[in-house]
Amino acid sequence: MPIVFLAAWAERAWLGPTAPPPPPPPPIDTIVGRGPVTRTIEDGITIEAPPAIDAPIGGAAVKEPSAGVPAVSETLADPADLALVRDDTVFRSADQRAWFTIWGRLQAEAAAGSKPRGRQVTFAQLFSQPRSFRGRRVRIAGTIRRLQEVTAPTNALGIGAYWQAWLEPADGPASPIVVYFLSLPPGTPSGMRVEIPAVVDGVFFKRWAYQASDAIRLAPLLMAAEPQSPPRITSGRGSSTIVGWALFSIAGLIATTWLALRFAAANPPPKQRHPASSEADFSDLTVVDPRVSFERLAAPQPRSDDAETPR
Repeated sequence: MPIVFLAAWAERAWLGPTAPPPPPPPPIDTIVGRGPVTRTIEDGITIEAPPAIDAPIGGAAVKEPSAGVPAVSETLADPADLALVRDDTVFRSADQRAWFTIWGRLQAEAAAGSKPRGRQVTFAQLFSQPRSFRGRRVRIAGTIRRLQEVTAPTNALGIGAYWQAWLEPADGPASPIVVYFLSLPPGTPSGMRVEIPAVVDGVFFKRWAYQASDAIRLAPLLMAAEPQSPPRITSGRGSSTIVGWALFSIAGLIATTWLALRFAAANPPPKQRHPASSEADFSDLTVVDPRVSFERLAAPQPRSDDAETPR
């Protein structure tokens, strides 16, 4: 028990107090109404202007793109083709031209090893402003809850199938974002129930209508080359490494103590050896009566002069 308290103290000492969780975002209604969804400028939701190039990404200003790297506000398909895409619908034949143009760009970038980063966005931004982000690069993090392979329509790019992922965004709400990937990193699990933390650098295509268990719902739809693993979060003091070593040392102490106890139990100390008999052996001693000894002492001793006188 003291070791558990010691580990908890070390974690608090290096990581500091735990910040309270942020409040949950307000719910967003993703159910499609009875009629087609139409939005006007008066409702204050649709924003026709593209996002500014110098908009903050992760708290830092966007740098000017280098040669060969598209700007954040650049669309990866022709604006005329993107104008044919309709939100709040399933896939339509009018979507295919822009759809496969974007896939062609992503396929070429993946072959060249290029990984452009998009603008950091939230679920609410993509859901409320689909026209502003259509065909543009975005970045969003979350957890993939379902991942399955789906067949692609016949195309000139040689794409036979995609990986369709249902992403629970990290910023909430509890509504999915649908992402189509060209490929997956080796060892990525797939299935109807998975839990894969991921960061998606992709292209927003449309607000897509799908059949949910209770109604027809809407979800932002993204296109990406493949999912990325989220970066490991550490504090500026390097506390993660120090705490790791502290916990490793505590685990080593516990293991050493356990081994010492096992060794002591398996090798008990030798028992004290006692003599077979506590009686001494006096068989070789000559027993003399004390009276005889006293008489000998009391008897007069001959003088040395008498001993030397010749007879």
